[in-house]
Amino acid sequence: MKTIAVDEKTWKRLKEMREKLGTQSYNELINLLIERWHVTEFKKAVDKIKIDLSPTAVAEYVNMKKKVMGRR
Repeated sequence: MKTIAVDEKTWKRLKEMREKLGTQSYNELINLLIERWHVTEFKKAVDKIKIDLSPTAVAEYVNMKKKVMGRR
């Protein structure tokens, strides 16, 4: 195990978060915060993705998929 030093304000905030989120330990709290950070960063990256398709291209794709699905 490792020990980290935090100031009093951070300690109080961590304590509040642990109670609100219902984690059993500070280790569990920190892992939950890390996981949520990763999810947030992933969402930001996905939001930046743009697909530039014309309505005609979308209609052609949908029609092609309908034909393929109809053959099954």
